[in-house]
Amino acid sequence: MGRNWTVPFTEKDIEELTAVFRSLPSYNENGWIASDDVWALCEGMEYHRTHEELALYKDYWDISYGGLISFENYIKVIESVHSTPKWTKVLADGYDKDGDGFVSPSEFEHLLKMCAVNEPRMKNFPCDNFKEQVKSDGRMKVDDFVKLIQDYLSN
Repeated sequence: MGRNWTVPFTEKDIEELTAVFRSLPSYNENGWIASDDVWALCEGMEYHRTHEELALYKDYWDISYGGLISFENYIKVIESVHSTPKWTKVLADGYDKDGDGFVSPSEFEHLLKMCAVNEPRMKNFPCDNFKEQVKSDGRMKVDDFVKLIQDYLSN
């Protein structure tokens, strides 16, 4: 179960989360932690997830941010968890490593897995929807991806 965090976080919440973040073994003077600490971070927040979900979170940080988690990026991700449109946009922006505003087929697969962590209906997403909307180079605009997910979930 765990603690019921409310968003946006209060100043007191931010203080508590900062203390948890700074207490982790990999925390360094630059204000980053290693993605290996995502388990301890979620536990410290009382944000309970399955081993598989935590592994997906770790993969997200590894792929999107080179295995480093800043407090600012972590808060941005966690604050979006309870809103599928925000969550989808934050994830897609994170996977868009080159910042070109597009999602590639491999990024799409990772995104679907991450979206399904907080939205179980995404486990049954028909991937043909992606194939129908991609550009000739096999990519999709991030905003189109977010809309595709929203349309799917609204049906």
